[in-house]
Amino acid sequence: GLRPDLVAMLDGLQPAFMRFPGGCFVEGFSIETAWRWKKTVGPVEQRPGHWNLWGYRSTNGLGLHEYLELCEDLGAAPMLVVNCGMTCQGRKPEFVPMDALGEWIQETLDAIEYATGPADSQWGRVRAANGHPAPFRLKYIEIGNENSGPPYEERYKPIYDAIKTKYPELQLIANTPVSS
Repeated sequence: GLRPDLVAMLDGLQPAFMRFPGGCFVEGFSIETAWRWKKTVGPVEQRPGHWNLWGYRSTNGLGLHEYLELCEDLGAAPMLVVNCGMTCQGRKPEFVPMDALGEWIQETLDAIEYATGPADSQWGRVRAANGHPAPFRLKYIEIGNENSGPPYEERYKPIYDAIKTKYPELQLIANTPVSS
């Protein structure tokens, strides 16, 4: 469903990895406009879309599943950027309270299961129903986007710990050096 000429140009670059869906896109300008991957899978015409930082509505026609398929087609390792409970720090940032971060951690774990879980797991079944029964080869998770400072460090650690506990083989990436 992607433009063949653009995919051919990407393929010509022979990328080793592809970072997606894009940092500021993941964060949103408010918690309500942050990218929520579960709204980007399934029939395109049923995806609700959302307003983004650049002032227009995204249809989410290019969602988590399509990004993973594109990586597979390109032979590029997927690098999924996940929201760390913060909106863009360059634009009046909002922070998910620490006692509500569990929802964002679970969303991340569910995305990983969607990509890598067996076809009989909760989210692997959804992936299989979307036409890809075999797991994708997700290798990298970037926690947050261009985030820094104490609010980032505070949120990075519990997300890191939750992912490493369940998926120790994944390589996790921080935006800046973190002491935690």
